[in-house]
Amino acid sequence: MKTIGMIGGLSWHSSLQMYEYINQYIADRLGQYNCAKMVLANVNLQDVFITRKDEQEQVLLEAARQIDAAGCDFYIICSNTMHRHAPFLASHVKTPLLHIADATADEILSKGIRRIALMGTRITMEEDFYRGRLADKGLQVMIPSEEDRRFIDQVLYKETGFGIVKESSSRRFYEIAESLAAKGAEGVILGCTEIGMLMQQEHTDIPLFDTTIIHGETAARMAIEEN
Repeated sequence: MKTIGMIGGLSWHSSLQMYEYINQYIADRLGQYNCAKMVLANVNLQDVFITRKDEQEQVLLEAARQIDAAGCDFYIICSNTMHRHAPFLASHVKTPLLHIADATADEILSKGIRRIALMGTRITMEEDFYRGRLADKGLQVMIPSEEDRRFIDQVLYKETGFGIVKESSSRRFYEIAESLAAKGAEGVILGCTEIGMLMQQEHTDIPLFDTTIIHGETAARMAIEEN
């Protein structure tokens, strides 16, 4: 079994879910007492929020170097937004990164979907580091309106980032997804690792791609070398 490195704490609520998804997948596949071999480098989210982009890179780099020193076979960043720093980290550590956008794009394409909507933080929805990566895989990416992007971002930073789940916010997230589907989206990426706290597939007919689940299960498959 390969050893997975995890940069967590971004936030710890979604990192907890990621940890569970990885271990549950391996336990289900291998049975008995099997679970993941894993090294967790948990950063302090407060240190990330109060710093500039270049300072954020140093916080993440310290964690990535811990994973590198531990001899992990590959690592994941338990956050969509923090993948904006993936190129910087790749230039400073040798351990390969399993990129969350790549894992998500592969899952979407396997379902025959080409036109996808993206919900996440404003940084994830608006900057090219994520959308561009999806486009490079052949996906057409749609994002919500300016007003909806502001609302989504506010909920993620002021509610789910603290583990708060409001029914009113959940309802609005589904409404935004429905509006995107009405404009031609064939599915919706839950492009923040905490959106799964607000939206689940059983509550909508729109195909949802929960990046926390996809990333975790992809990492688990890689660890036990499943195709």
